Amino acid sequence: MKRHVILHIEGVPNPNAIKIVLENGMLVDQPYEFTDVIDTASSPLAQKLMMFRYVKRVMLNQNYVTIVKDPKKKLDWEDVLYDLKSIIQQHLADDEPIIYIGSDGNKHKKDDEVVPKMVTDVLNKFVRNAAQEDGGDILFEAYDNGVLTLSMRGACHQCPHIHQTIKDGVEPVLRQFVPEIREVKTV
Repeated sequence: MKRHVILHIEGVPNPNAIKIVLENGMLVDQPYEFTDVIDTASSPLAQKLMMFRYVKRVMLNQNYVTIVKDPKKKLDWEDVLYDLKSIIQQHLADDEPIIYIGSDGNKHKKDDEVVPKMVTDVLNKFVRNAAQEDGGDILFEAYDNGVLTLSMRGACHQCPHIHQTIKDGVEPVLRQFVPEIREVKTV
């Protein structure tokens, strides 16, 4: 028996990324990002998508998949969207595994110190939803002596607007709630 799957495609600010949203269900409980075929051993869905030579990275998050294409490959999304959406739809309809249980290699790791916990809380409340709407995610990576490093995932990775997003949007919000932060950088 096949599962009924409803997907829609959303454009995002990064011209090299596309977001495919599952309207009727959840994919994963937290973000997983895959940057090469070797990484995808823990995710059959990501593995299928990374087999396309133009796919540079795949992020699975809650109810969507973000696919980032290689900017060096000159192709339009319109030429490949049907294939990508069909693969996701067929994979989900056949109820194949998305992530194998115990696959922690591509899961984002968190720090338990006070400032990182505060940063993670602020990101979760005020920042991540906007990034996720655009097919990406912004996660805590490191904090050292006033310098906060954030990890840009999915469509946020190498987005041409990321510097402006960080300096005009994310950094002021974080500094308002966590005054210990002097500088915000990205990986």
